[in-house]
Amino acid sequence: MKNIIITREASGFEEVKDLFIKAGFNPISFPLIRFEPVEIKNFNLEDYKYLIFTSKNAVKYFFSQIPKIDKKIIAVGEKTAKYLEKLGYKDIIVPEVFSAEGLKAYFEKNIDTFKDKKIALIRASEGMDTLLNSNFKIDLIPVYETKLNIPENVDEIKSLIENEKVYAIVFSSPSTFKGFLNIFKEESKKLLDKMLTVAIGKTTKNFIESQGFKVDVVPDKFTFEEIVKKLKVISKD
Repeated sequence: MKNIIITREASGFEEVKDLFIKAGFNPISFPLIRFEPVEIKNFNLEDYKYLIFTSKNAVKYFFSQIPKIDKKIIAVGEKTAKYLEKLGYKDIIVPEVFSAEGLKAYFEKNIDTFKDKKIALIRASEGMDTLLNSNFKIDLIPVYETKLNIPENVDEIKSLIENEKVYAIVFSSPSTFKGFLNIFKEESKKLLDKMLTVAIGKTTKNFIESQGFKVDVVPDKFTFEEIVKKLKVISKD
């Protein structure tokens, strides 16, 4: 059974580990980030026509402070949309491409719908400024922040990689890759060369490459389900 290192936050690992197990892989949690809530300030819900939720975490941390809304909702990704549906929200807009670039393209395609409408972008305090720098009226409403984390199993992970017992490592955001560099520093390239480097989407891929590293696998659709499918095909070659 091939070992796959998952670098996302600990609770996020629990959400995806069964996908890898069912596909015949052995997922190993190596949480290189953790989340902390951010107090929502200077936010008047009535000012906004649309609310964009970029992740399940954005939904969770927002509704821990704002109990109920009656606004049009845009969700990045099907899982974010399903999480909102569980909370009772319906008619959620889900752009086809699950990224900031995908959102921008969606707005530009439907410019008559969104022009002159105030939109709240609800996400972590860190992130791409693609939407914020667009021609639409979009305000950033940070509800949590991402912190680099040093997992307890650093030595174990390093030993597995050095002994070539890891098939692939999955980076689910630029922050997870920053966490890897933060721990392994100048050893990072040597370690990454011993396994496949997987980026969940183009934003993460572009960041990894901007740091001078290569990316071996990017799914066509930016989800863990598609990562598992792609790894399963590659592992049979």
